[in-house]
Amino acid sequence: MKLRIAEILLEDRPNDFWRSLKLMGVDEVTGILPRWFADWRNSYEDDPWDYYPLMRYRNMIEDSGFHLTAIEDNPPMQNIIYGTERRDEEIENVIRMIRNFGRIGVKVWCYNWMAGTGWSRTNTHIPGGYGSYVTGFDRSFIGDDLPRMGRIDAASLWKNLKYFLDEVIPVAEENDVRLAMHPDDPPLPSFRGIDRIMNSIEAYQRLIDLNRSEYNGITLCQGNFTLMTDDLPSVIRRFHDRIYFVHFRDVSGNSEKFVETLIGRGKTDMAACMNAYIEVDYRWIMRIDHSPTFPGDHELIPGYSYTGRIYSIGYVQGLFDSLSNHKQIS
Repeated sequence: MKLRIAEILLEDRPNDFWRSLKLMGVDEVTGILPRWFADWRNSYEDDPWDYYPLMRYRNMIEDSGFHLTAIEDNPPMQNIIYGTERRDEEIENVIRMIRNFGRIGVKVWCYNWMAGTGWSRTNTHIPGGYGSYVTGFDRSFIGDDLPRMGRIDAASLWKNLKYFLDEVIPVAEENDVRLAMHPDDPPLPSFRGIDRIMNSIEAYQRLIDLNRSEYNGITLCQGNFTLMTDDLPSVIRRFHDRIYFVHFRDVSGNSEKFVETLIGRGKTDMAACMNAYIEVDYRWIMRIDHSPTFPGDHELIPGYSYTGRIYSIGYVQGLFDSLSNHKQIS
């Protein structure tokens, strides 16, 4: 196994954090669609998933010494997820995006299937000790107000996912772009009165069974998967040939109430997980996610501070080196 850390870039231009990543030996990155920065766009007719803004975004990143391996973002997809009369229009945008990923060399697309709302944290600045703070989730704060698009049941979500995969996977195959489904976050059976389906190990087996193409894969976000199972290493071994992206992170608590922790300080046996990746010869990318904010740290978005991420990258590199070297000696 070769360790491939691909840290996410959320900034609109290079900065000292990018240069620090290069000093740490990070050569690959994940990105987002250039949807917020007008100077990346050719005209008002361009969408962030069109070729021209994506090409300029890729060039900015590669001029800084990185390779843009994955995108964790998508065009609007709620009509696809809900199966409305507008879903084919949104699928065409996804297809256009995947074709453009193929043109610029992006190999992994991380997406999700959360209806009505995306990933959720109820608290963004929980004191974490010694002046640090962390993000967290507590279901007791969630009311029963439905999102704007209303209810949808699990059976419909599965049916709509099957339709989507059958339309999109052939395009992904033609353009050599792996789809990597992110779990529901948090992985609850329902959220705000709406069913969720990507919240268990069995659900991920069903996802793979819906379309057997090798391009139908998984983002193994450890913070969510560790809330689904007490044996995360066995899940890594089970799905090893469909995991195209790993979020190497940790939490403390359960799916109803948890906090993000400093890496190695939560409920997950990080060494056992890394051992599993080494044993299956994992060849795709992983990154840090949702790290605590250290005192005096620069925080662009809660959970994405600089010092916490640098510490976590060093932790992963050291863990991998020690475990892989031990296996070679033994």
